[in-house]
Amino acid sequence: MQNQQTPKWLELFTTAFGAKGLVALAWWAGAYHAERIRNLQGTYPILQIHGDAGGGKSTLVSNLWKLSGVVERDHITLTNHSFGALIARLAMAVNEPVVIDDVGNASEPLQFDWDALKQLYTGNSVVRRAVGEQVQFRGALVIVGTAPCTFEQRSVAVQLKRPEHSGERSAAVQALHALQISDLAEFLTEVQEHKDMAVFCMGKAEALAFELADQVHAELHIRDARNHAQLIALLDFLDALFNVPAEALDAAKATVREMAWHTVGRTRGPVED
Repeated sequence: MQNQQTPKWLELFTTAFGAKGLVALAWWAGAYHAERIRNLQGTYPILQIHGDAGGGKSTLVSNLWKLSGVVERDHITLTNHSFGALIARLAMAVNEPVVIDDVGNASEPLQFDWDALKQLYTGNSVVRRAVGEQVQFRGALVIVGTAPCTFEQRSVAVQLKRPEHSGERSAAVQALHALQISDLAEFLTEVQEHKDMAVFCMGKAEALAFELADQVHAELHIRDARNHAQLIALLDFLDALFNVPAEALDAAKATVREMAWHTVGRTRGPVED
């Protein structure tokens, strides 16, 4: 059911943020089916967006929110929110992203129970500290900044570098900024309406995981292979909805394979559930 023409907003987004931005966009689309994907496959990876100062993290995330119809960024920060406030936000999220921002940059951050948040990978319950209440997470988690190593094997990492000056890129960022929410409304409408397409594309993730291990490295851990295979499947979902230009789609899938390669050989403890 692919559209005949790539939407203007997607052309601008791809020019502005490149292959890594397209990977983040595919994950963001999948976030609106996170519970459905976990019911099928058991997990949905946490997205980490980190990298150089001035690398465009905030601009990327702001535009992801704008595609969801949110003008003001809706983020949890370690300096301004308690762990209880985060849990309350997680409890309300159903098939939508929750963003923890500025991780690793605060001078005096509040303490979050990162071990409890590991369970968000599978959507298992998280304990609310104050009253011991069990909270079921039904959304998807984004961490902007350097996340604790406890999230290894539970996350996919988009690392942004400070881009070289490009007039075309700058123009695309400005053009995206100038678009109205109504100009972008088809993103969320199409993503949410096509549940069956999301399920169909994600059904290929298991086979893609084995294919990815063959392409990347024999020692690619199966959990890392699954996380990144889900991203490739979500890129296909994005393509089915919006006709991603072939060159951009290939570059994004190559980026995912590179992301998977960077997980090979990192120091790990025993795999936890």
